[in-house]
Amino acid sequence: MGKNWNKTSMIAILLSSLLTLFVSCNQPCFQVITHDDVAYWSRYWMPDNPHGSIVEFSKKDSTMKHLDDDWVYDDWSPAFWGLKFRITNDTLFSYVNRDGIVRMYDSIPIVSYSKNTIVFKNTESGYFNWHRISTKYAKRMINLMNSPEQVKLSTLLNTPYQNESITDIVDVTWKLYGYGDMSTGMVRKSETLKHDLRNIIRFCNDCILIGSSTGNSLCGLYVISGSNMDFLNFDSGKEKENYDGKELCDALPQCKRFKITNNWLQLFYDEGKKCLLFKASHTKLSRIGED
Repeated sequence: MGKNWNKTSMIAILLSSLLTLFVSCNQPCFQVITHDDVAYWSRYWMPDNPHGSIVEFSKKDSTMKHLDDDWVYDDWSPAFWGLKFRITNDTLFSYVNRDGIVRMYDSIPIVSYSKNTIVFKNTESGYFNWHRISTKYAKRMINLMNSPEQVKLSTLLNTPYQNESITDIVDVTWKLYGYGDMSTGMVRKSETLKHDLRNIIRFCNDCILIGSSTGNSLCGLYVISGSNMDFLNFDSGKEKENYDGKELCDALPQCKRFKITNNWLQLFYDEGKKCLLFKASHTKLSRIGED
């Protein structure tokens, strides 16, 4: 009788587990995507590829907030991604978007969903997946962003930026992320992180540097030997700089060495005690006369 009881108990436990699994996999999509009160999802982030944008979904007020590749948390009012959303019949995800001052109402069909993945169908790009991100990881990124303009250099360098692997400094548009202090291991963020066209540079393959600061176009000649570099001349223009443009223009021609780690570029100056930290950017940057 004891054996039968044990067998019956095991079957009951198994059935209970299966029922729990069935229920969790068949929750309404709204419950899945918000996961209790708050949940974090990303179209690109995966455990083996930890980079890309993160979106926080709130069940309390049906809003979503965007944490982008720069770890900049869009939480101003009205936030670009922070307006109301709704899910209709578990098949249609609708949200309010903004393009400048124009408000647009968009809807995306939901093809399928499970506890950790939601498949949408976009008329332009076909099917795409969203993946659930651990709350611990997402909050760590948010706390990192919310620190007083200081970020650990090691944390950034251990977080791959962009999908493609970049190993060459040449012919890549680099966007200034911040100013690193090698003695403290901290990076002070640039004041122009949200401005795509400010504080960007490009090392062209004919040894010409081009770029733009906060008020001027940048140009110069450089030579590279291994990981060492030297600027033969550098012109940052004569217009007044704002934000931290002058700081960049003062530091850049002092740089003597570089290093690329997980698509982050470090340009070292002040005898290697400091560095300019850049990230790869998709911003188009070309010389006058080029397409």
